[in-house]
Amino acid sequence: MSSSTCFECYEPDLGPEPIADKPILEATRISWRNGLVVRSPNWLGDVLMVMPAVRRMKTFLPQHCGLFVLCRRSLAPLWEAAEWVDQVICMDGSRVSGASARQLKEAGAGVAVVMPNSWGAAFDVFAKGIPLRLGRRGRGRRLLLTHALPEWPRPTGKAHVHQLRHYLQLASAFGRVPWRVDNARLELPGWQEIASDLGMGSEPPWLVLAPGAAYGPAKQWPIEHFRAVAEWWSGQGGAVAVVGTAADRPNAAVILEGMSAALNLAGKTDLKQLMAVLKAARFVVANDSGAMHLGAGLGCQGVAVFGSTDAVATGPIGGRWVVLSGQEACSPCFQRRCPKN
Repeated sequence: MSSSTCFECYEPDLGPEPIADKPILEATRISWRNGLVVRSPNWLGDVLMVMPAVRRMKTFLPQHCGLFVLCRRSLAPLWEAAEWVDQVICMDGSRVSGASARQLKEAGAGVAVVMPNSWGAAFDVFAKGIPLRLGRRGRGRRLLLTHALPEWPRPTGKAHVHQLRHYLQLASAFGRVPWRVDNARLELPGWQEIASDLGMGSEPPWLVLAPGAAYGPAKQWPIEHFRAVAEWWSGQGGAVAVVGTAADRPNAAVILEGMSAALNLAGKTDLKQLMAVLKAARFVVANDSGAMHLGAGLGCQGVAVFGSTDAVATGPIGGRWVVLSGQEACSPCFQRRCPKN
């Protein structure tokens, strides 16, 4: 990202509410059996973006029915923090098999909604005794689904609406939903103790930095900028923690070098611990990454830095955030590495 940037207070834009004559399914006429299974996305950031739509789906369920979420085991703590989810069914790999297949059948759900757009995600709920299966067309999925919305829209250039719109459209297949942005409403009992065990007490105020992004370096703000932010915060009497994967540890060490009130937590937190660290933060600075989306879902305030990706489409949902984005004519290019560097 160049020095040509702009700040703006971020508000996800859903665009105009789509009003259909009637939904493709009518919730009151569905045989829900024991409830609804939602096949979760496989990536942390995507989960945070689908959660508001899944929460809307819950409102269509009869009182005796449950909401079951099928997800990778690594993402289970996130869905378990959503108290409106009744059961989380964990996949040990990327596909349903063994214990997860048995649990899925035992749930006895009458409806499944496939949130990811992959063929495999639709196959995970196919032939599992779930009579009604909803998702989007495309990638040969139509034969695996009983009901389908149009294929995921993929406009070229800068987006005009947030991706949450497309997930809410899936929820609206059951009936009209409130057309507004609500965050996931996540709860993490005991987060203060978890954060304290990691070295983050209540004082001084903590700044959490997330300098990594699994997508690639084109998503990453230069390390010297994170270092400058850390030095400024430390100069104001605050403490700094850096989070990320083990691969981020060298950069975290550079950011924190010479600082006394500092923690290098890169590669040292599981998902539940990361949630506690973000909850304990006074402020968060993150690239467009899972950590950014997680912080937003937990109600944090901070700065979200966008490089090659599009803040309009995938900006933070929840909390109070300012977006820092490049103004180059080629943005967003969605490249993993900037061809100009």
